[in-house]
Amino acid sequence: MRGMDGTSARKRRNRSLSPPASNPIHHLKTSKTSSSSSAASRRPPSKLVTANIENLPEHVLVEILCRLPCYKFVSQCKSVSKRWCTLMSNPSFIGRFLCLQMERPIIRTMINAEGVEFLNKTSSLSKPLTPLFRRLMSIYSLEKEPIVVGTYNDLVLCCATEYEQRDYYIWNPCTIQWAELPPPPRVYEYTPVGFICDLPYYNSKTGDQESGDTIKLNSEYRCRVVRIIFPPDQEFSCTLGVQIFSSETGEWTESIVSPPTALRYESIDPSISFACNGMLYWMGRRRNFFIFGLDPFMVNSSKNSTSISTIGNNTIDRCKCRLIEFDNCGCEIIPCVGVHRGCLRMSEYDFVSRAVFVADLIVGEQGGWMVKCHGGTSRLCIKDMVRIYSLGGEKMDLQIDEENLCILLAFDPDDDDIFYLRVDEDIFMCNSFTSEWSKIAEKSPIDSPFFYPFVLPWWPTPVPRLPQHAQPTGTRNLFPRTGQNAL
Repeated sequence: MRGMDGTSARKRRNRSLSPPASNPIHHLKTSKTSSSSSAASRRPPSKLVTANIENLPEHVLVEILCRLPCYKFVSQCKSVSKRWCTLMSNPSFIGRFLCLQMERPIIRTMINAEGVEFLNKTSSLSKPLTPLFRRLMSIYSLEKEPIVVGTYNDLVLCCATEYEQRDYYIWNPCTIQWAELPPPPRVYEYTPVGFICDLPYYNSKTGDQESGDTIKLNSEYRCRVVRIIFPPDQEFSCTLGVQIFSSETGEWTESIVSPPTALRYESIDPSISFACNGMLYWMGRRRNFFIFGLDPFMVNSSKNSTSISTIGNNTIDRCKCRLIEFDNCGCEIIPCVGVHRGCLRMSEYDFVSRAVFVADLIVGEQGGWMVKCHGGTSRLCIKDMVRIYSLGGEKMDLQIDEENLCILLAFDPDDDDIFYLRVDEDIFMCNSFTSEWSKIAEKSPIDSPFFYPFVLPWWPTPVPRLPQHAQPTGTRNLFPRTGQNAL
């Protein structure tokens, strides 16, 4: 009986340590855990299920990848696998990615001929293009760094030399892709050069809640590089030669165009050119201030056949040219800084009054001074010149003396109230709205005061892929080279 009582007591103690049978939740968890553990132990190792992003359906993977914060991460993810690279290069992915990027601001900045970007919006380096220049020097055995001779959005046209230009390259600093252009038919000591594309790589349109945002890719966009050639031994000329490189053919063509009026060769500044509303513009020098415009897509165009005539042995192309003169227009002669928000902007710092002046050249007769415009059907006028403010006033005094060299560099591409001055070797940022100023750079390495606009869009523009026959002799590969992102 004592043994029986001891056995019964041990059984009672064991039952008290086990969970009550009336707890179904605990029983369910225990049974599931035990069953899954036993099933996993019986399953062969090769049959174990693992979570892998490659197993996701394509449309789900697209929705994940298109939410990357910027193209830099897209470029890095392309190297993960061949599937990802193909997927993220598809136009449908690009369109979806751009639709989600439309709320993010686009980076706009400026670079000069030496590749200096003093705003530091694309890189912490003052010369972010230097690594790219050095790569060109290494590949093509160049003696000096190339110079920038033109930009269009995020594409940069650079040349190996400043004078007697022959070797040109179209770069995209963001993707580190470039195309080497074949040499032009003839080389001259001084040649004004311009660079333009007919369309941006994509157009974006913000819609309502029902229609949504739309993106249109312009994969067949065209590029033109234009060189102006003046007749030799002529001070004035009613005709001028142009050498035009076409991205579609990969070749240079030579034509003779007829400006609206005679031009003086030495009056055109070969170091300043800019693209605006489908036209390329060059500035006249200070003593002969004018702006000469040319539409390179209309030269030798079948749509322009009615404007072609013959004088002697030469075929003259009377394409769309424009000459804007500023004499007797009622305003002071001021240099044109370039393109600002879709219009030609002219501005200057006046040494006498210590003030900044600005004027926009607009289409139509909306007040202001009319200018002489030869060529084209639209009339142009200078919008009333606005005196921003005096730099020597009570609100702000930069203490600029007559001995100081003061140059107006540019207006901020994102803020109309901000402009930049170079005083000797220092750069100052001035705000015309708040009357505040600050020194943003000391002993800046700026030799060229003219700055080209440079834009980092949501998706980079691919460099033109030139036809195979356009490869320059002696080069290993004309087509774009790719690498890690530079900007």
